[in-house]
Amino acid sequence: MRKLFAMLCLASSCSAVLAQSDCTVKRAYADDKGLVHIVTADGRDRAITPEKGQDGVGNIQVAPDGVTVGWLVNSRTCCVSYAVPLELVLWQAGHIIRRVHPMMAIWAWGFVKNGKEVAYRNSPLHGGWSGECVLVNIASGKELTKWDYPVDENGNDVDEKNADVNGVEPDWAKQIPERH
Repeated sequence: MRKLFAMLCLASSCSAVLAQSDCTVKRAYADDKGLVHIVTADGRDRAITPEKGQDGVGNIQVAPDGVTVGWLVNSRTCCVSYAVPLELVLWQAGHIIRRVHPMMAIWAWGFVKNGKEVAYRNSPLHGGWSGECVLVNIASGKELTKWDYPVDENGNDVDEKNADVNGVEPDWAKQIPERH
């Protein structure tokens, strides 16, 4: 009986290790049709079903944890003739785990804390305001905090070195690539 129990434990451990290596992401990319592909460590190339209303994708990133992938979904919206990045999709272990839909376009984003959190910058399509940075816990989808870019009385961005103490950009927001 002990041998059977030991064999079952070993088989269970091996399958867990194999499943984990199967989900390790080697790279992610978009094809010429705008579909996201995720290539796992075992060489499988998985095409992800496009989102409803998707008109392209961009800014595909693999988290430092090697298992989480994210990308921006571009969609058509009223009042402009081009697709706008309106959704951040997060994928893990074979399926989409989170969709982030802020009220404004997402211009830049990045993984924080080895892929446990995501930070993004969103703002209106036009105008002088660079918008806000938002930090989200990926597992829960909960917004942890946000930081607004400092602006003057006309709504235009203020150079950070001239901003008051509340205008100092937090470290997590500095991790958003292409934030300005």
